[in-house]
Amino acid sequence: MDRVLDKELVNQLLKLEVGQQEKVLVFIKELLATDELNNRADISEQAIIEGKTKRFEEFNEGFEEWKSRKRASMK
Repeated sequence: MDRVLDKELVNQLLKLEVGQQEKVLVFIKELLATDELNNRADISEQAIIEGKTKRFEEFNEGFEEWKSRKRASMK
């Protein structure tokens, strides 16, 4: 993603009043958050397809071991 601001975009933003700028900012933040969620979902789907995920049973075993070690270290 290029980090260069388009001159036309900046010019249009400068024409907005404060209330309008706030609405644009909220919209942009929501857009970026949605894009990030979609990107993470795509990565997760690809990992599942490629078999790079753990089964629940594998995860649960590791989690139970971690809890036991954590409890032991807290004593």
